[in-house]
Amino acid sequence: MKPKIDRNVWLAAGGVASGLAVLYSVFLPSRNTWANFGGDGGDFLAAILSGGVPHPSGYPTYVLLGRLFQLIPFGSPYWRGALLSALCMAIAAGLLAAWTAVFAAEGSRRPWVTGLAAGLLWGLAPMVWSQAVIVEVYGLQALFVTLWMWWASLLAAGRRGGWMVALALTAGLSVGNHLTILLMLPAAALAMGITTRRSASKRWLGLQMGMTGLGLLIYLYLPLSAFGYPPVNWGNPQTLAGFVWTVTGQPYRGLLFHTPPADLLDRISAWSRLIIEQYSIPGLLLGAVGVVQTRLRRFPQALLLWLFLAYTVFAIGYRTSDSILYLIPAWMAGAVWISQGVELVWGWAWRIIPVGKLLVLILALVLLVRLPSSTRSIEPHQPEASAYAEVYLREAPANAILMTLSDADTFPLWYAVYGLGERPDVVIIVKPLTVFPWYRQTLIHTYPNLTFPALDKPVGGEWAEAIAKLNAGRPLCRSQATQELIPKITYDCH
Repeated sequence: MKPKIDRNVWLAAGGVASGLAVLYSVFLPSRNTWANFGGDGGDFLAAILSGGVPHPSGYPTYVLLGRLFQLIPFGSPYWRGALLSALCMAIAAGLLAAWTAVFAAEGSRRPWVTGLAAGLLWGLAPMVWSQAVIVEVYGLQALFVTLWMWWASLLAAGRRGGWMVALALTAGLSVGNHLTILLMLPAAALAMGITTRRSASKRWLGLQMGMTGLGLLIYLYLPLSAFGYPPVNWGNPQTLAGFVWTVTGQPYRGLLFHTPPADLLDRISAWSRLIIEQYSIPGLLLGAVGVVQTRLRRFPQALLLWLFLAYTVFAIGYRTSDSILYLIPAWMAGAVWISQGVELVWGWAWRIIPVGKLLVLILALVLLVRLPSSTRSIEPHQPEASAYAEVYLREAPANAILMTLSDADTFPLWYAVYGLGERPDVVIIVKPLTVFPWYRQTLIHTYPNLTFPALDKPVGGEWAEAIAKLNAGRPLCRSQATQELIPKITYDCH
């Protein structure tokens, strides 16, 4: 059965998207922040503003959209970067609302109400909200996940036309934002299998796969950008080896499913607390009803189950403190199930007591009461990152070499110096990165007036120390950061 989308569905989706966009925009910060696991924002913005390549996998789709948003003639660079997150997350909520109404509200007299509930539940979940107000890739990632949901569902329903071609192209482009979108491949493969059994032409499916492959060409941005040796140039992907190193996320492969068995129980326990934080106990009860008593057709239900399980397993198995953010697509499935549960229990009654309506009312009250605490927990106006860079650069001697040791003490400086053009006289050396030939080459091109040791000697961190010795006329400053959600950084110069 081909889906029909009436006017009320699009009105509800538009209402969700526009309402959340306005809400998110109220919270957008104008200065660099570490809040909400936003430490990578300095790296992304430095790359966007300098035409560079951020950390693997390079994120070409995100970087190009980020550069487009920097053309907005008002707001600070950070605010414009955060606006990209806010608009993408808001549109994702609207598309989720529409998807729910079209594919997950069968039998409902008012499917647009079910969709409205799903979109708002997900869009107001604290974790989702937290990523909508900072510079990060998860807003755009959420938008791409919803587009994959539409693409796979319409494929399974046998839909053709120009929109399907556009969605296939978008699927390819989405890989250039975050590689975890590849977890959606089984859903798309299942949808293609279903439509093939319905006698879809091989030519049509070939066109779909061809447009997806065309979208993957977005990765050509990386070597093109690297040819100019920008100061942020992870992997220097102008070479084949550097391109593969960057695109495949080689530095982070060891984190994938390497959570020690002793930590798995802690992570599963943390996951259970997180889902309660997003939707509350009444929400979980309604979600359980939605799963068990679902009216969904096989493909939409299989899609939701895969979405929930795949991203949950990945988040638990990926060994970083911010891996919880990979759960954002899983919360989409939860929001749809809860909205289904609301629809299913609405008429439940025990004797004269409207049990179903009371449960829905309790959920609404709980979410309303906790709204102030949610806004406080995601508050992004925490200036520690920008304050660190501002004070450090103000106090650093002229022509100083600033030697850093981690992302926390590096990325804010990159944003300030390479992105905003502050203190062009200072030199930033990231000591751990000097073990990589691509970083040594980048430094040589970035600072042609500096004296460098040979590219191959000495090895390891000693190469960075050799720079300091060869340029003894420059003051040397060293910084280091504690490994905390909001890092504490110390530095000294001599």
